[in-house]
Amino acid sequence: MPENIKIKNNYAQVTISPEAGASLRSIKVKKGDRHYELLSGDANNHNPTRLPPGEGSFVMAPWVNRIRNGKLVTPNGIHQIPLNSPPHAIHGLVRESKWQIDSITDLSIEMSINLSKPWPFKGHIKYSIYLQGQSLVQTMQMFADNDENKSFPGGLGWHPWFNRSLGSDTVKINAEVSDQWELDKTMTATGNLVDSNMTNQLRKGIRLMPGDIDGCFLRAPKGKVTLTWPELSLEISGSDTITHFMLYSPEHAICVEPQTSTVDAARLAENGIARTGHVLVDREHPLIATTTWTWDE
Repeated sequence: MPENIKIKNNYAQVTISPEAGASLRSIKVKKGDRHYELLSGDANNHNPTRLPPGEGSFVMAPWVNRIRNGKLVTPNGIHQIPLNSPPHAIHGLVRESKWQIDSITDLSIEMSINLSKPWPFKGHIKYSIYLQGQSLVQTMQMFADNDENKSFPGGLGWHPWFNRSLGSDTVKINAEVSDQWELDKTMTATGNLVDSNMTNQLRKGIRLMPGDIDGCFLRAPKGKVTLTWPELSLEISGSDTITHFMLYSPEHAICVEPQTSTVDAARLAENGIARTGHVLVDREHPLIATTTWTWDE
């Protein structure tokens, strides 16, 4: 019988659904004598086999965001990936899949999944989630299998839907970003990096209204994004392999998405565009990414 897994310490309780794409369903943070839910959707019943759109937090792999027309550019030619959000392939292949549980403790869970068709390469992903004091630390590792002789493009990322409000005023976003990727009308990157007005506003701090933003930003060196509600603040940081933050402001939530590359990075890199975060995974070179989410007391 599928079930959700809870990990907890003195500062927080996190609910995970291994059979719903290894998604996070709830992050309840304790501050004083109050508990605050950071993720959208906690008022709903957490079906352990399905994450409804716009709730919780899901992982993106083996690519992040969109691949234009589903055409995956690799060193061995172009492979067609099915279009799950026409005209694009979006957010990877594992967010609706059942992950295997490898280990559980009171503070942590480790899961894994094999990459399979329609992904044209043999590989697997390991995902660890653990509570460390007032931080939630998440690490994904993507490997090429021992019998995979080809290198392949890889991307890893997280797509949380944070609550706009924890009970009073709406959240303010401060982001340490350097530039924004220009997107075309299909929401894939043109290859141009711009120091946009939104980039400047994010550096200073802004309350994002619904529809204000759906864009990909180059992370400043060691850059962080801080979400500040009147009740508490949350800092999102990451390993050096986290090169970008995607920000999105729908009606009911705020999405701050740490990821290893920009939108359709393999296509851009093939065209000679730099700073995309594009990497190739092979048997000797896995892709490893960590994001740490830390809240104040």
